[in-house]
Amino acid sequence: MSVKNHIRLWRCRLVFFVSALIACSSIIAQGHSEPAYLSSFRPDKKVYNFGKINEKEGKVSHLFRFTNNSNMPIAITMVDASCGCTTTEYTREVIRPGKIGMVKVTFNPAFRPGHFFKEVRVLLNNGRFYVRCWVEGNVVGYLHPVTEDFPYAFGRGLYMSLALLPFSSPGVGQTASLRLGIANDTDKPMAVTFTRHPNNRVLKMPNHIQLAAKERRYIDVSYTFYREYVYNRFIWLHVSVNGKPVKPMKVVWFGSNNMLHYK
Repeated sequence: MSVKNHIRLWRCRLVFFVSALIACSSIIAQGHSEPAYLSSFRPDKKVYNFGKINEKEGKVSHLFRFTNNSNMPIAITMVDASCGCTTTEYTREVIRPGKIGMVKVTFNPAFRPGHFFKEVRVLLNNGRFYVRCWVEGNVVGYLHPVTEDFPYAFGRGLYMSLALLPFSSPGVGQTASLRLGIANDTDKPMAVTFTRHPNNRVLKMPNHIQLAAKERRYIDVSYTFYREYVYNRFIWLHVSVNGKPVKPMKVVWFGSNNMLHYK
């Protein structure tokens, strides 16, 4: 090979190397830059209002139609709804200029009563661009079955969130606490009484609770550990509803050996 051909070959290699370096730099720069808002990729409606939604009827959906008014192909890379209550589906094919792409937004109203306003961010062309749309509405809640949050029946319409009260020692002189849910699933007022056997004054909780019809509430229960025990200890809470005994509840303190014989 002649000297001139060698020079030409090295020039070609140099040009190729420089071009590749520029391309890589451009890709890296794009990867680290913030996406730009692309106004030419327009939704038919920026904000869709579902209006009044009945929680009991379940999920609702809306289909946004985005028109590609730009002069380049658009691919939807990702759709971020920023909340687990909102899910999305979208067009996977490339959207040519003048064509329409779809973004379906589904909202789950379960346990979310009241007004909501959710942003949906649509990333385009590998994150180089983005657009946004929103959904909003008002969720009308309903009274869920008592057993969803208070699964343990004690009798006479009384339900609680725990079958027993377990305490693990955080250390001598420290206090452990928990929340106990109590529900009246009847249409009449309910008086609930807790009596300790044997009596234990270090356990802190109300002895008497008055519940309105269908009322559900939580109370704080705590215990301060003044000494360490090797084996598990327990007492009974004898429970009565409107003066009539119902199923009792056990209170367990786990000892350092933690034998777990509390059933």
